[in-house]
Amino acid sequence: MSEIEKYDLSIYEGTAWYYSRFRPKYPPSLVRILQEHFRLDGTGRLLDLGCGPGPVAIALAYLFEEVVAMDPDDEMRAEGARIARERGINNIEWRFGGSKDLSPALGQFRLVTMGNSFHWMDRAPTLDALYDLVTDGGGIAVVGEGAPIPPQPPTRWRAAINTVLARYLPERRLAWESPGPPPEERHEAYIARSRFRDLISYEESFDVEWTVDSMIGNLYSMSFCSRRVLGDRVDAFERDLRAAILAAEPSGILKGEPPEFFAYMAWKR
Repeated sequence: MSEIEKYDLSIYEGTAWYYSRFRPKYPPSLVRILQEHFRLDGTGRLLDLGCGPGPVAIALAYLFEEVVAMDPDDEMRAEGARIARERGINNIEWRFGGSKDLSPALGQFRLVTMGNSFHWMDRAPTLDALYDLVTDGGGIAVVGEGAPIPPQPPTRWRAAINTVLARYLPERRLAWESPGPPPEERHEAYIARSRFRDLISYEESFDVEWTVDSMIGNLYSMSFCSRRVLGDRVDAFERDLRAAILAAEPSGILKGEPPEFFAYMAWKR
């Protein structure tokens, strides 16, 4: 089986431009807690697995000698490389691949990060493979942002969005309406069952203020609601979505839904 056949490379097709611009930015605590807990000092190597357009790799690059940012989506890696060039960051290697391509040939890493990507992986085998790639005393960090669990009642504008999504994508279950996985299926449970040790969890709510345009861009960054998925309905979808949002919130400024930033960290002892 070739590398390309291992992945559904269409799932995020056409989303990279929207992903890099309209996904909520990680709060400053992302860098602070990883730097403090892993004592990052500009040495060693970082593997950012499932890097997307590089929000984690780019934020942490100055804390390492070398960064390997790995993702099977060519558009995502190209977008990340563009951002890195614009910021003068030149120590990131953008590499095709994912969790199924982990091997000793990648070398050793002081830290492995997975940001909003771990849920796409076969998590137990991934952690087992990563253990052998991490240097003694190094570790892993699964980071991301999402809706609080249990989910909160939707704001008026979110309820309006959900109504439009249900009309255009009736077969899609909305992640932010899910009660979340059972305790044994959560990320931290997989890490606790792995060979990594001393699991530490961190959670923080942070504010995001949306506009109608940025919310539409955010939806187009999602695999379930990309412009590719909507196809020839995209113009009608956007028209109906704008009308629904503005009917619920005439100011067009969307507040009251702070996402949660989380980080699960563990070490190779």
